[in-house]
Amino acid sequence: NITDYHFDAFLENFWVAAELMETESAVIQDAVDVLGHVRKDVTSGCTVRLEVARKRVESAGTDGLYEACGGEEGLRLFMDKLYEHICVDSRIQHYFSGSKLDAVKSVQGQYLSVIFGAPIQYTGRPLDRVHTVMSISDYEFDCFLESAQTALREVGADGSSIDEAIVIMETARRDVLINRKPHDVRKTQEAASAKSVYERIGGDGGISNFVEQMYEKATADVRTKSFFEKNKAKVSVHKKQLVSFLSKLFGGPSSYELSDVRAAHYTLNLSDYHFDCLLDIFSSVFKEMGVKPRDQQDAIQLLQPIRSDVTTGYTVRMEMARKNVEKGKDQLFKRLGASEGITQLVEMWFNIAKSDARLKDAIGDSIDKMKAGATIFLVELLGGPKAYKGRSLGEIHRSIDINDYHFDALIGDLSRALLGAGHPDNLIDEVMVTVEPVRAEVLEKVRAAMDSVLMRDGKSLLERFGGDMDLETAVEGMYDKAVEDSRVRFHFEKAKAKQRQVRRKMYQYICGQFGGPQQYDNAQLRPTHYNMNITDYHF
Repeated sequence: NITDYHFDAFLENFWVAAELMETESAVIQDAVDVLGHVRKDVTSGCTVRLEVARKRVESAGTDGLYEACGGEEGLRLFMDKLYEHICVDSRIQHYFSGSKLDAVKSVQGQYLSVIFGAPIQYTGRPLDRVHTVMSISDYEFDCFLESAQTALREVGADGSSIDEAIVIMETARRDVLINRKPHDVRKTQEAASAKSVYERIGGDGGISNFVEQMYEKATADVRTKSFFEKNKAKVSVHKKQLVSFLSKLFGGPSSYELSDVRAAHYTLNLSDYHFDCLLDIFSSVFKEMGVKPRDQQDAIQLLQPIRSDVTTGYTVRMEMARKNVEKGKDQLFKRLGASEGITQLVEMWFNIAKSDARLKDAIGDSIDKMKAGATIFLVELLGGPKAYKGRSLGEIHRSIDINDYHFDALIGDLSRALLGAGHPDNLIDEVMVTVEPVRAEVLEKVRAAMDSVLMRDGKSLLERFGGDMDLETAVEGMYDKAVEDSRVRFHFEKAKAKQRQVRRKMYQYICGQFGGPQQYDNAQLRPTHYNMNITDYHF
């Protein structure tokens, strides 16, 4: 019973398999042409038999088939035999189990009796309604037909009668497969033949090599250096843990418990910014190792879901601290001991910073000169009286070669000073939340780096994207896709008027971010989304 439909599916699978082997298109076409010559040898038996049976049914009706199958008693025996087969067939038995099996068998027997020519009326529900939630595939329908053929033979039906029965049952395929989805041959073959990312990047050896190169880059990159710069013993342990973690994540035989990731990173103050920096480093190492672009993409995709485990500790603590600070910095000022307490804190902070080897090259002997100005600035920043009248932070630090690494060191030293002064963890977090925004002003080159992304070759990102109309089209297309995507549909499925409003605001926000006119108040972004339960997974 191989039809042209099956033969075409075979040729499609052959074509895709050859493409995945990177065979030239012209060679594939020639191969498919040669294989096409055997089509009739393969399909004629089914085509002729079923066509003859179809014409017989068209001219003489199905009365003869009903009688050839033994009438009412023969159909009852056929259903018994059919259910003996399908109830033990591991391919489809899950559809034929449960307490209502006898009722299903009875209704199905009535339906088959009617289409085989019995002089009775079918009283069950339409086939499409019965099967609408079952997602039955062509494969499973063919398995059912195979069992039906076997049962018909066992009750003594001749070959022509069996062919007629199959022709008639075949007409039900469309209604039974009501939820049939298009078969993605390429996706299926890639999934079946794909090696794990662990295998594709070279197993433990490849991962160990990757970790060595990644660690070297991470300790040289000022954005991440402070998290990776440890003593030799600790670095060695960390590298082994990282190899074990990546092996597990990429599909290797490691025994690493991925559930340990969150606890290990909860107190490390790793933000989304740092995670994105690490992904950037990962990508650059993959390229240098010669890992194929598709394999790089698959590896990064596996790493993305780990983001929340790595950053949640920092995100939650900082957000709670931010909400406390929003109640008023005057309370923060008082809890730190007012001007006197902050002055003592700065004294402790700078004593720690003076002995911090990480700061020696950047700040050196000038640290004592910075203390007075830092005290006045910090008193004001943390809720005290406005007394700072010095130069802007960017101007002050422009002549100092200070970067993220040095700023992280200063922040770490301030945290140690706060801890040494006996302040509780939640108060330390509130100070960190208040001080962190200063980074952008101190490191003016952060803004310059963003400007270099927005402007290249004299064109803004919006212009390079294609302008307003292309961006608007992209947002419209994205929204339409999001409404169909079950992962995010909940957040995008709204009344038409609300959809238009959200689409417009999304376009306005992205337009401003891409270097176009600012039409959206960015300060509204966080409060707008705060209670929507949007996670990193959704983003």
